[in-house]
Amino acid sequence: MKISVYTCSYEGREDLTQLCLDSLDKQILPPDEVILILDSNKEQQHFSDLFKNKYSYRLLIAASGKRGVAAARNKGVELSSGDIIATIDSDAHADKNWLRELAKIFNTNSSIIMVGGPVIPVFHGTPIDQKLNWIIGCTTTNPPTERPIGCNMAVRREVIDSVGTFDESLGRIRDKLAIGEETDFILRTVQFYGKERTAYNEDAIVYHETPASRTTLSYIVRRSYEEGYTKIIIGRRYNLKLESSFLTYYLTHLDLLTLLVMISTAAGYCMGFLFSRKS
Repeated sequence: MKISVYTCSYEGREDLTQLCLDSLDKQILPPDEVILILDSNKEQQHFSDLFKNKYSYRLLIAASGKRGVAAARNKGVELSSGDIIATIDSDAHADKNWLRELAKIFNTNSSIIMVGGPVIPVFHGTPIDQKLNWIIGCTTTNPPTERPIGCNMAVRREVIDSVGTFDESLGRIRDKLAIGEETDFILRTVQFYGKERTAYNEDAIVYHETPASRTTLSYIVRRSYEEGYTKIIIGRRYNLKLESSFLTYYLTHLDLLTLLVMISTAAGYCMGFLFSRKS
């Protein structure tokens, strides 16, 4: 079984990207190839100068020719050659057992087509309550994360052939914070194959670097608003049962910050609803 790993980055994240690539070089089960995707040819050359011939694995550095993580993800998938395609954010680094734990699930159960694992924040500022970890792109323990997220996810190649790639009209474009392309892809996969064919391995761990700027009140409000705005689009395509369970949990574990997050998300949802009706 051949494993491809891809990650997406851009100029200004060189140190974080190196931390990510270094962690992939320390895997107990090494990747067969790692693909680093940038937006532009200029960035491709810059990162090639930094990282070419630095690692024991085959490292392919390429440009998507577009702006945004969804387009970069699609380029990573396109260039990959593995039977298993895994992804990790470039501001995250993997536990040394990460790929071994992902592969273990695929090897022991041939019906499983998607596997994810915990994304644990490494705070460089004031931590936030773990129940709000989705704001910083990490998983939660209570309420528990029940499906993979894009920072830590692997699929069999057949998934791409069956459900397609990432929706480039959704997702982060540098300072745009809404992250919808991975949720759309995951829910599309669950809809096609059934939830029982996905898995979550608690031992397949990645650590997500979280700067102080991402735990400020202004960031939390903005991120929550844009999440709500995106969810109106995704909610018209799929059943957002997990999001409903989070809402129920928040209502029974309410505090001032959680209330503010709920209000901001609801405001974004309403604006998304009004805007989409006009368009």
